Amino acid sequence: MLRKLIFGFVLVTAFIVAACGRQVTPNPPGLGAGGALPGYMIVKFDVAGTFNFANYQYWTIFNTSGNGVTPLTNAQQTNWNAYSAGVLAAGQGGGTYSRVIQFLKNSNPAIPPAFFTFNTTPQQYQYIPNNNGTNTEFQITFQRSLFIPRYASPSPSPAPLSNIWLFNAFTTQATVQNQLIFLDSMGSGGPTDTTFVSPQLDVNTCFDQVFYKQQDINPPSDPAAQIVSIEIANNPSPGPHSSPCP
Repeated sequence: MLRKLIFGFVLVTAFIVAACGRQVTPNPPGLGAGGALPGYMIVKFDVAGTFNFANYQYWTIFNTSGNGVTPLTNAQQTNWNAYSAGVLAAGQGGGTYSRVIQFLKNSNPAIPPAFFTFNTTPQQYQYIPNNNGTNTEFQITFQRSLFIPRYASPSPSPAPLSNIWLFNAFTTQATVQNQLIFLDSMGSGGPTDTTFVSPQLDVNTCFDQVFYKQQDINPPSDPAAQIVSIEIANNPSPGPHSSPCP
Protein backbone atom coordinates (compact mmCIF):
# COMPACT_ATOMS: atom_id res chain seq x y z
CA MET A 1 0.00 0.00 0.00
CA LEU A 2 2.84 2.40 0.89
CA ARG A 3 4.50 1.77 -2.45
CA LYS A 4 1.29 2.55 -4.31
CA LEU A 5 0.88 5.81 -2.37
CA ILE A 6 4.44 6.84 -3.19
CA PHE A 7 3.92 5.95 -6.87
CA GLY A 8 0.75 8.02 -7.06
CA PHE A 9 2.50 10.98 -5.46
CA VAL A 10 5.34 10.88 -7.98
CA LEU A 11 2.99 10.74 -10.94
CA VAL A 12 1.51 14.11 -10.09
CA THR A 13 4.78 15.77 -9.06
CA ALA A 14 5.52 18.49 -11.64
CA PHE A 15 8.86 19.25 -13.19
CA ILE A 16 10.11 22.78 -12.65
CA VAL A 17 10.42 24.82 -15.85
CA ALA A 18 13.40 27.16 -15.77
CA ALA A 19 14.84 29.57 -18.27
CA CYS A 20 17.76 27.26 -19.01
CA GLY A 21 15.59 24.18 -19.50
CA ARG A 22 13.73 21.65 -17.42
CA GLN A 23 14.97 20.84 -13.92
CA VAL A 24 14.04 17.36 -12.74
CA THR A 25 13.13 16.96 -9.10
CA PRO A 26 14.74 14.05 -7.20
CA ASN A 27 12.92 10.72 -7.22
CA PRO A 28 11.93 9.01 -3.97
CA PRO A 29 13.90 5.85 -3.12
CA GLY A 30 12.79 2.78 -5.04
CA LEU A 31 11.50 4.68 -8.07
CA GLY A 32 13.46 5.31 -11.22
CA ALA A 33 13.81 8.03 -13.82
CA GLY A 34 10.91 10.44 -13.79
CA GLY A 35 9.24 8.41 -11.05
CA ALA A 36 8.70 5.31 -13.19
CA LEU A 37 8.51 1.87 -11.64
CA PRO A 38 10.68 -0.94 -13.09
CA GLY A 39 9.30 -2.01 -16.46
CA TYR A 40 7.50 1.30 -17.04
CA MET A 41 7.93 4.32 -19.31
CA ILE A 42 6.60 7.85 -18.87
CA VAL A 43 5.81 10.21 -21.76
CA LYS A 44 5.17 13.93 -21.28
CA PHE A 45 3.82 15.74 -24.34
CA ASP A 46 4.01 19.56 -24.48
CA VAL A 47 2.39 21.92 -26.98
CA ALA A 48 2.58 25.71 -27.47
CA GLY A 49 -1.06 26.44 -26.57
CA THR A 50 -3.94 25.00 -24.60
CA PHE A 51 -4.82 21.48 -25.79
CA ASN A 52 -7.68 21.28 -28.28
CA PHE A 53 -8.84 17.68 -28.02
CA ALA A 54 -11.97 18.40 -30.04
CA ASN A 55 -9.97 19.13 -33.20
CA TYR A 56 -6.65 17.37 -32.68
CA GLN A 57 -5.17 14.08 -31.60
CA TYR A 58 -1.75 13.83 -30.01
CA TRP A 59 0.39 10.76 -30.73
CA THR A 60 3.71 9.41 -29.53
CA ILE A 61 4.57 6.52 -31.83
CA PHE A 62 7.37 4.04 -31.28
CA ASN A 63 9.26 1.64 -33.48
CA THR A 64 10.05 -1.33 -31.25
CA SER A 65 11.07 -3.70 -34.05
CA GLY A 66 14.80 -2.92 -34.05
CA ASN A 67 14.91 -2.20 -37.79
CA GLY A 68 16.41 1.26 -37.15
CA VAL A 69 13.74 3.27 -38.99
CA THR A 70 12.20 6.39 -37.43
CA PRO A 71 8.40 6.74 -37.61
CA LEU A 72 7.78 9.58 -40.06
CA THR A 73 4.91 11.23 -41.88
CA ASN A 74 5.46 9.07 -44.99
CA ALA A 75 4.01 5.97 -43.32
CA GLN A 76 2.03 4.93 -46.39
CA GLN A 77 5.01 5.21 -48.72
CA THR A 78 7.19 3.11 -46.40
CA ASN A 79 4.55 0.44 -45.76
CA TRP A 80 4.32 1.53 -42.10
CA ASN A 81 7.59 -0.31 -41.41
CA ALA A 82 8.48 2.05 -38.53
CA TYR A 83 5.09 1.95 -36.81
CA SER A 84 4.89 -0.63 -34.04
CA ALA A 85 2.76 0.91 -31.29
CA GLY A 86 2.04 4.22 -29.65
CA VAL A 87 0.10 6.15 -27.07
CA LEU A 88 -2.72 8.46 -28.09
CA ALA A 89 -4.42 11.36 -26.29
CA ALA A 90 -7.66 12.50 -27.88
CA GLY A 91 -11.11 13.89 -27.13
CA GLN A 92 -14.60 12.49 -26.99
CA GLY A 93 -17.89 14.03 -25.84
CA GLY A 94 -16.21 17.14 -24.51
CA GLY A 95 -13.69 15.14 -22.48
CA THR A 96 -10.34 13.55 -23.12
CA TYR A 97 -8.99 10.01 -23.02
CA SER A 98 -5.81 8.10 -23.77
CA ARG A 99 -5.18 4.67 -25.25
CA VAL A 100 -2.49 2.27 -26.35
CA ILE A 101 -2.56 1.68 -30.11
CA GLN A 102 -0.84 -1.18 -31.89
CA PHE A 103 -0.44 -1.09 -35.65
CA LEU A 104 -1.36 -4.56 -36.92
CA LYS A 105 0.35 -5.04 -40.27
CA ASN A 106 -1.36 -6.88 -43.08
CA SER A 107 0.45 -9.53 -45.10
CA ASN A 108 -0.30 -7.33 -48.12
CA PRO A 109 1.89 -4.24 -47.67
CA ALA A 110 -0.47 -2.20 -49.86
CA ILE A 111 -3.15 -2.48 -47.17
CA PRO A 112 -2.71 -0.07 -44.23
CA PRO A 113 -2.44 -1.64 -40.78
CA ALA A 114 -5.36 -1.96 -38.42
CA PHE A 115 -5.32 0.42 -35.47
CA PHE A 116 -5.78 -2.04 -32.62
CA THR A 117 -6.78 -0.86 -29.15
CA PHE A 118 -7.28 -2.96 -26.06
CA ASN A 119 -8.30 -2.46 -22.48
CA THR A 120 -5.71 -1.71 -19.82
CA THR A 121 -5.82 -1.64 -16.04
CA PRO A 122 -4.93 1.39 -13.88
CA GLN A 123 -1.84 -0.53 -12.79
CA GLN A 124 -0.70 -0.82 -16.41
CA TYR A 125 -1.64 2.61 -17.75
CA GLN A 126 -2.21 6.05 -16.25
CA TYR A 127 -3.14 9.29 -18.01
CA ILE A 128 -2.94 12.80 -16.53
CA PRO A 129 -4.50 15.18 -19.10
CA ASN A 130 -3.34 18.44 -17.44
CA ASN A 131 -0.04 17.53 -15.88
CA ASN A 132 1.43 21.04 -15.54
CA GLY A 133 -1.66 23.02 -14.50
CA THR A 134 -1.72 25.14 -17.67
CA ASN A 135 -3.30 22.50 -19.95
CA THR A 136 -0.29 22.42 -22.27
CA GLU A 137 1.23 19.13 -21.06
CA PHE A 138 -0.18 15.68 -20.51
CA GLN A 139 1.54 12.68 -19.00
CA ILE A 140 1.11 9.01 -19.83
CA THR A 141 2.69 6.26 -17.74
CA PHE A 142 2.57 2.76 -19.17
CA GLN A 143 3.96 -0.69 -18.66
CA ARG A 144 6.24 -1.38 -21.62
CA SER A 145 4.96 -4.96 -21.92
CA LEU A 146 1.74 -3.47 -23.32
CA PHE A 147 3.69 -3.01 -26.54
CA ILE A 148 4.32 -6.74 -26.99
CA PRO A 149 2.90 -7.29 -30.50
CA ARG A 150 -0.56 -8.75 -30.89
CA TYR A 151 -1.72 -9.89 -34.26
CA ALA A 152 -4.54 -11.61 -36.11
CA SER A 153 -4.65 -13.58 -39.34
CA PRO A 154 -3.69 -12.88 -42.07
CA SER A 155 -1.06 -10.62 -40.50
CA PRO A 156 2.50 -11.92 -40.42
CA SER A 157 4.02 -13.15 -37.19
CA PRO A 158 5.23 -10.14 -35.19
CA ALA A 159 8.81 -9.47 -34.24
CA PRO A 160 9.64 -9.42 -30.52
CA LEU A 161 10.29 -6.11 -28.78
CA SER A 162 13.75 -4.76 -29.44
CA ASN A 163 15.88 -3.24 -26.70
CA ILE A 164 16.33 -0.13 -28.86
CA TRP A 165 13.20 1.92 -29.49
CA LEU A 166 12.81 4.86 -31.86
CA PHE A 167 10.02 7.41 -31.68
CA ASN A 168 8.30 10.43 -33.16
CA ALA A 169 5.47 12.65 -31.93
CA PHE A 170 2.61 13.89 -34.07
CA THR A 171 -0.41 16.14 -33.98
CA THR A 172 -3.14 14.89 -36.31
CA GLN A 173 -6.68 15.78 -37.26
CA ALA A 174 -9.23 14.33 -34.88
CA THR A 175 -12.08 13.73 -37.30
CA VAL A 176 -10.68 10.75 -39.18
CA GLN A 177 -10.75 7.27 -37.64
CA ASN A 178 -7.90 4.81 -38.22
CA GLN A 179 -6.01 7.31 -40.34
CA LEU A 180 -3.29 9.80 -39.61
CA ILE A 181 -3.68 13.22 -41.22
CA PHE A 182 -0.57 14.97 -39.94
CA LEU A 183 -0.48 18.56 -38.72
CA ASP A 184 2.87 18.56 -36.91
CA SER A 185 5.78 16.29 -36.02
CA MET A 186 9.14 16.50 -34.25
CA GLY A 187 10.91 17.38 -37.50
CA SER A 188 11.47 20.78 -39.10
CA GLY A 189 9.06 19.94 -41.91
CA GLY A 190 6.11 19.51 -39.57
CA PRO A 191 3.25 17.65 -41.28
CA THR A 192 5.40 16.50 -44.22
CA ASP A 193 8.75 16.01 -42.50
CA THR A 194 10.80 12.97 -43.48
CA THR A 195 14.15 14.13 -42.08
CA PHE A 196 13.77 13.66 -38.32
CA VAL A 197 16.08 10.98 -36.93
CA SER A 198 14.97 9.58 -33.60
CA PRO A 199 17.45 9.29 -30.74
CA GLN A 200 17.95 5.68 -29.72
CA LEU A 201 16.04 4.76 -26.58
CA ASP A 202 17.69 1.79 -24.86
CA VAL A 203 14.90 0.39 -22.69
CA ASN A 204 17.43 -1.70 -20.75
CA THR A 205 18.84 1.50 -19.26
CA CYS A 206 17.54 4.16 -16.90
CA PHE A 207 16.99 7.55 -18.53
CA ASP A 208 14.89 10.71 -18.36
CA GLN A 209 15.35 13.00 -21.38
CA VAL A 210 13.57 15.96 -22.93
CA PHE A 211 13.55 16.09 -26.74
CA TYR A 212 12.68 19.44 -28.28
CA LYS A 213 10.98 19.77 -31.63
CA GLN A 214 13.24 20.99 -34.41
CA GLN A 215 12.64 24.57 -35.52
CA ASP A 216 9.72 24.42 -37.91
CA ILE A 217 9.87 26.14 -41.28
CA ASN A 218 6.07 26.33 -41.42
CA PRO A 219 4.51 25.67 -37.99
CA PRO A 220 0.77 25.10 -37.55
CA SER A 221 -1.17 28.34 -37.16
CA ASP A 222 -2.92 27.05 -34.05
CA PRO A 223 -0.57 26.86 -31.01
CA ALA A 224 -2.63 23.91 -29.74
CA ALA A 225 -1.30 21.89 -32.68
CA GLN A 226 2.33 23.01 -32.29
CA ILE A 227 4.54 20.43 -30.60
CA VAL A 228 7.13 21.91 -28.23
CA SER A 229 8.81 18.89 -26.65
CA ILE A 230 8.51 15.28 -25.60
CA GLU A 231 9.97 14.02 -22.35
CA ILE A 232 10.54 10.28 -22.06
CA ALA A 233 11.57 8.56 -18.84
CA ASN A 234 12.32 4.86 -18.59
CA ASN A 235 12.97 2.37 -15.79
CA PRO A 236 14.22 -0.99 -17.13
CA SER A 237 12.72 -4.29 -16.14
CA PRO A 238 14.85 -6.30 -13.72
CA GLY A 239 17.19 -8.69 -15.51
CA PRO A 240 20.81 -9.63 -16.16
CA HIS A 241 21.05 -7.36 -19.22
CA SER A 242 19.49 -4.23 -17.74
CA SER A 243 20.99 -1.33 -15.80
CA PRO A 244 18.57 -0.51 -12.99
CA CYS A 245 17.88 3.03 -11.88
CA PRO A 246 19.86 4.11 -8.82
